[in-house]
Amino acid sequence: MRNSLHRYRLAGVAGGLLLGAGQFLGYLCVFQLIALLPLMVFALRDKRPRWAALAGLYMGIAYTIPQMVYLRMPVPVTVILLVWMTIHLMLLCMAIAYFLPRHVILGPLAVGAVWTILDWINYTAVPVWGMAQSFARSWTSYPFAIQFISITSICGVLFIVAALQGLIAHAILHQSKRIPCITASIVLLVLILSIDTIIWLEKPTDSLCIAAAGWVLDGRSEGLNPNEAEGFEKLFAEPAREAAAQGAEIFTTGEMGFYIAGYEWDEWIDQFSAVARENNLWLVVGYFNITLDENRLFFMSPEGQIVHKYTKTHLTPFEPGHRGNGDLKTVEVDGLTIGAMICQDDNFSQRTRYYGNLKADIVLCPTQDWRTVKNAHLQAVRARAIECNYGIVRGAACGITATISARGEVLSKLDHYKSGSGHVIEDIVVYKNRTFFSRFGHWPSLVGAGGCIGVCIIYRRIEKRRRWHTGV
Repeated sequence: MRNSLHRYRLAGVAGGLLLGAGQFLGYLCVFQLIALLPLMVFALRDKRPRWAALAGLYMGIAYTIPQMVYLRMPVPVTVILLVWMTIHLMLLCMAIAYFLPRHVILGPLAVGAVWTILDWINYTAVPVWGMAQSFARSWTSYPFAIQFISITSICGVLFIVAALQGLIAHAILHQSKRIPCITASIVLLVLILSIDTIIWLEKPTDSLCIAAAGWVLDGRSEGLNPNEAEGFEKLFAEPAREAAAQGAEIFTTGEMGFYIAGYEWDEWIDQFSAVARENNLWLVVGYFNITLDENRLFFMSPEGQIVHKYTKTHLTPFEPGHRGNGDLKTVEVDGLTIGAMICQDDNFSQRTRYYGNLKADIVLCPTQDWRTVKNAHLQAVRARAIECNYGIVRGAACGITATISARGEVLSKLDHYKSGSGHVIEDIVVYKNRTFFSRFGHWPSLVGAGGCIGVCIIYRRIEKRRRWHTGV
């Protein structure tokens, strides 16, 4: 018994490390395809939910602690996420022990369904980072493989990951069940590959050239301060001129790239207006309104007029300032629909789906990250592009400035911690179709997952009654 418990502990630790590997290096997300397999084999052989829960405890600790150490979050956030993620994985492991042995096909599908629902609860019930908390976040490193999330959202990836491993576990332990397990796996993979291919091959309808600039606010951007005359010229005005000369029609910056008090407003607007008019550019500028204590952005037309302001709605833990009311709007540029939101907003489907439903072609997202979270946030925002079928352009005041296609590809990027200030420019192609996820959100996936679980439970009860009546 002691040796068996040790195996479960080791399976938990290994599983947690493999689940988390891609969160550090995105391309390692493929390790998730084997992370649960040892535990599943043990669960099929031993059928002990308590031991599986123990494995989940170790899995949660092994998954969470390395990330918390690396991200260096505030202590309360670290504790909350450690407890929360551990509970999540304990429940998942118990579900594996309960559902997987029930049926060779329905059992793996039910486990995948449980993880889908748990992941939705994960980023909904305790939304520290919103959808960036998803265990599937790192799969954006392989955008072609996950185009189907435009139907299911990012948590649909976990259904596939868990179900495939469940089928493999049955095939490993039960020779007589290998053919149905292999057949079901192939069917599942062919279905996903077909959906991915159809979406990937869709033809774009138009394009727009957009530039984004960024810098590091702590003085490492060549010692320049964007709130001073020289810094404004070097970090904002010069890149805007260069971008316009290269064909850009929109120029955007990072979150809180400028700090503006009420009494300075007219002076600042005159400066931005001059840049817009001289270069015939739309500007989308992230700034902090010191007087109102609000994190904002504004759209400015090429005529130098502000046409829309927006206040950040979803603040990060312990972030100062007043949150906005989610008043998202769009502007038309060359017949294309352009939206904007700020940083953490892109982790919440209430905001991202809104633009998807408006058939926005491109969404601008001024961002400010810190060194340890910059890669994780870039992973997450790529999923939003796929889910809602629009390009995303993010300037970064600290972090990574990037342009992202509606297929989740990073077209260009600039890590300001490595390269200092600068800008990227890209022709962003656009697609006109509204996605299934934009229209209906998470509910179809959750209802489908609930249906898988229900069918598995009902089948088991029918099977028990049949055996009781036949005396088997």
